[in-house]
Amino acid sequence: MNHRYFGDTRDLFKFDLVRHIMKSLPELEGFTFVPMLTETNDTKNRKSAGYNDLDTAYRSGKAGSQNRELKDHLERLQEISDDVEYLDEIGTYFTREKIRIDISGRQKFTSRNHDSYFKSIFDAFPKNSLIFLDPDTGISDTRADQNHVLLQEVKKIRDRMDMGSVLMIYQHFPRVNHDKYVERHCMQLKERAGSDPVTITDNEIVFFLLAKSQKLEHRLKNTLECYADTYPGLSTYCDA
Repeated sequence: MNHRYFGDTRDLFKFDLVRHIMKSLPELEGFTFVPMLTETNDTKNRKSAGYNDLDTAYRSGKAGSQNRELKDHLERLQEISDDVEYLDEIGTYFTREKIRIDISGRQKFTSRNHDSYFKSIFDAFPKNSLIFLDPDTGISDTRADQNHVLLQEVKKIRDRMDMGSVLMIYQHFPRVNHDKYVERHCMQLKERAGSDPVTITDNEIVFFLLAKSQKLEHRLKNTLECYADTYPGLSTYCDA
């Protein structure tokens, strides 16, 4: 996550989806947000204009647009550039929603500190939690940079996760066929991380979600399908 995108339409999708999952699955006792904050490469330190039009998202019915309270909250976040203030405001939103939130990994995520960053998470690993990894770009097999979480790191987190938790990962689509991309990543996650992921996408970004428990995975699939039914632009992919 980079401060240029604080409060954008992707935040609207991701945090409304988190809220929906937490309200739909009461066995999840808390939400663990791993923001993977990065430095900007923009020398002028400008806010991105391309994804911040929440009014357009609201009018066009994009994912999360029915959550007016979150939309209003994110409009205030668009004025924020400070990482600490941003994370505190995300915490405020979920606390108001009566969702217990823990923000783990507040330090910057860089190409050189992958091991120490995830060690800080492992030192206080949650139970019965929705664990959300929010890298700038998504998952990679080989690129140990500030924009990606590695498949082997996903596996370590999944292995450490208890049976009552769900792992959720943000992924930005590259310029390839989206259906084939999702299928390939699902196969990689199944082979390398040991779980069949379920996904939800608006055709701009996709979330991969993994559970160890088959019962919890089944409930998670139903939860995502119900959410997708709310917004016409969403679709889910679940391995049958």
